[in-house]
Amino acid sequence: MSEDLKKKTAKGVGWGFTENILGSGIFGLANIVLAHILTPEDFGIIGMTAIFLALSNSLVDSGFANALTRKKEVSRSDLDTVFYFNLTVSTLLYVILYFAAPSIARFFHQDILVRVIRVLSLSLVINAFGIVQKILLYRRIDFKTQAWISLVSSLTAAAAAIVCAVKGAGLWSLVILQLVRMSISSVLLWIVSRWHPGFSFSWASFREMFSFGSRLLLTSIMSTVWAEIYSMVIGKVYTPSILGLYSRAEKVKAMFTTNIGMVMQRVCYPVLSTVQDETGRQVQMYRKMFKTTVLLSFTAIFGLWAVAEPFMVTVFGQKWLPAVEYLRILCFSGLFLPLMLSCVNVINADGRSDLTLILEILKTSLGVIPVLFGIFISVKAMLWSMIATSAVLYVIHAAFVSKVIPYSVGRQFADMLPTLIVSALMALIVNLFNFIDLSPWILLILQILTGGAIVIFIYEVVYPNEEYRDIRSEIQKFCISAKK
Repeated sequence: MSEDLKKKTAKGVGWGFTENILGSGIFGLANIVLAHILTPEDFGIIGMTAIFLALSNSLVDSGFANALTRKKEVSRSDLDTVFYFNLTVSTLLYVILYFAAPSIARFFHQDILVRVIRVLSLSLVINAFGIVQKILLYRRIDFKTQAWISLVSSLTAAAAAIVCAVKGAGLWSLVILQLVRMSISSVLLWIVSRWHPGFSFSWASFREMFSFGSRLLLTSIMSTVWAEIYSMVIGKVYTPSILGLYSRAEKVKAMFTTNIGMVMQRVCYPVLSTVQDETGRQVQMYRKMFKTTVLLSFTAIFGLWAVAEPFMVTVFGQKWLPAVEYLRILCFSGLFLPLMLSCVNVINADGRSDLTLILEILKTSLGVIPVLFGIFISVKAMLWSMIATSAVLYVIHAAFVSKVIPYSVGRQFADMLPTLIVSALMALIVNLFNFIDLSPWILLILQILTGGAIVIFIYEVVYPNEEYRDIRSEIQKFCISAKK
């Protein structure tokens, strides 16, 4: 990897995580405050809308974001074409959801869903206005600008939602949280962007990008179904309160798994795309990114497993204690998501969206197994079966990577093993503190400090790790620059 590209990637990763901390972090803090005010049932009702909005967002994008990001050169007509396509599809989908809302409400036996879906679906159109501007920032690996946009939009949305919740708005404060965040973000993207739509829609451009993006669209739809079908099953078979507890556990897990995976994906995809014709550099870069993803995700997820109970009670309150068991199980299945996203990253960057589609077909097919466990046995049985299917799916993903670039499954596991051992050892030691009778917040602080000390000691003294040193170096640079 060239020094310039390495610095650009490292800077992108740093600002990518900064964006998540500023944006998703503040958004998460808002949810924490709201969790103390609202009930699990309120969150469960919102969770029932997730699959419909997620599928709609996949259709709005239709794989065009990846197609634009991957192109070495984009024209004015490319950008205009994607913008008007996004806007048209989002409007059509809003109309469909508006009229489908009563049927969805009857399916879940929740009348309030009619109004919730009709209001919350406006987010589709709002989000469509800023998609192209965001893609252009991705292409420039400009996550600094995105970080500031996330900060402003998340702070504004959090303030509005918390005020509404305090005044008794109930679950509508969760709707406000999402709509205000997306609205502010889209407005700011238009303000800071150097690009605004013209009138050069091109069918030739549309066909070119759709030929690549259509397979990613099917991939995205199946991925969304695989991710959200469990909430739909719980909402239908069980109660809104149980769905609320599951959703809370899933979102806590996703703070680590999805955020790490998506940051690495957003930063590394455009970088890998620039060397798609240079196999040697592609392998070198992907291996580096893979090992960094493993280090970040395994350390965070094993740590979360160890501190799950004091974390949930301290952060969200005693009424969310039943979600702890769900969270600890979800941590194990969550180990594989960032790794699978890494695999898909290099496959798509190599232009093999056909392989990505095959992987999603397999993933969706295997996803039927946990669904059946959830319907006929219990929620916990569904979660345990998710671990097994996720493990199998990762092995399949790793095998597909080895077909695209010369990076064998065995070599991938060998690169992963040292970090797995260190993370598991740290988690087991930290978990021992759970048997001490301490206040939850004191226990949580003690566990975090102990876990951090163990990881730092091992990577500094016992097993020097190159990826750890790179991360430490970037943190030091960031701190120095922040002081100036």
